[in-house]
Amino acid sequence: MPLGNVSEAEIRDWCIAYVTRTVDDPSIAIGPDVPFAQMGLDSATSAYFVVELEEWLGTELDPEVVFDHPTIAALSRHVAARQGGGCDAGG
Repeated sequence: MPLGNVSEAEIRDWCIAYVTRTVDDPSIAIGPDVPFAQMGLDSATSAYFVVELEEWLGTELDPEVVFDHPTIAALSRHVAARQGGGCDAGG
């Protein structure tokens, strides 16, 4: 079910929550400006992440999107702009 326009902040928050659940390692720093690779997302984990994000948003994304936009902040900005959600205050 498509969500409609989702803000950059909502996408960022969803991504942080997803990565936190997926990594489940308190020794790994998770944040909007930490590269996905440093957060422990390899190519397989990234593929699952993109699929889950697509399902949440109700839209298709390029499977390479996490490599083209290698941080949560960059990915959130890209996805929000792509779907018309634009950028918002807060990062």
